[in-house]
Amino acid sequence: MKKLKGICLGAGYFSRFQYEAWSRIPEVDILAVCNRNQERARGVAETYSISRTATWDDLEALLDELQPDFIDIITPPETHLEAVKLAAGRGVHVICQKPLAPTLEESKQIVDLADRAGIRFMVHENWRWQPWYREIKRRLDAGTLGRLFSISVRMRMGDGWQKDAYLARQPFFRSYPRLLVYETGVHFLDTF
Repeated sequence: MKKLKGICLGAGYFSRFQYEAWSRIPEVDILAVCNRNQERARGVAETYSISRTATWDDLEALLDELQPDFIDIITPPETHLEAVKLAAGRGVHVICQKPLAPTLEESKQIVDLADRAGIRFMVHENWRWQPWYREIKRRLDAGTLGRLFSISVRMRMGDGWQKDAYLARQPFFRSYPRLLVYETGVHFLDTF
């Protein structure tokens, strides 16, 4: 069986979950880590035995040289449109971190780019696969919970509330616009 070749864009705090998952899939070979900060990229590459690192400025050349089957975009929303443009222009499939983009207009541009290029495009969303949500869905489908008539949302404590919230893991969250929508709200919307 032919292995799928991938490039990952991003080496921030949450990217380790993607790299760890890719490392458990024998049918996938991650060829390179691309990130603004080369020290972080090298750290990720070393941890997950990835042979190549590059900077964001090198992404276009990296896509041309390595000709991956897909790119996993694990960066903030404001970077997604440009990365999808580069990948779609080369027929490279995309899995993209949530939320898709800072605005509805950019989100539509991204989807249109992928559609026109005929690539597979997926937005990474993980809450729907958590066991407790899968069980709720199973019970709803089986009718054992009765008729659904109300849904409530509870936000996780700490999403920007404490003075030092996210400073160690993701310092940019302190000044992130619409943090609760970007970081937590989209999870609830997708799960529902």
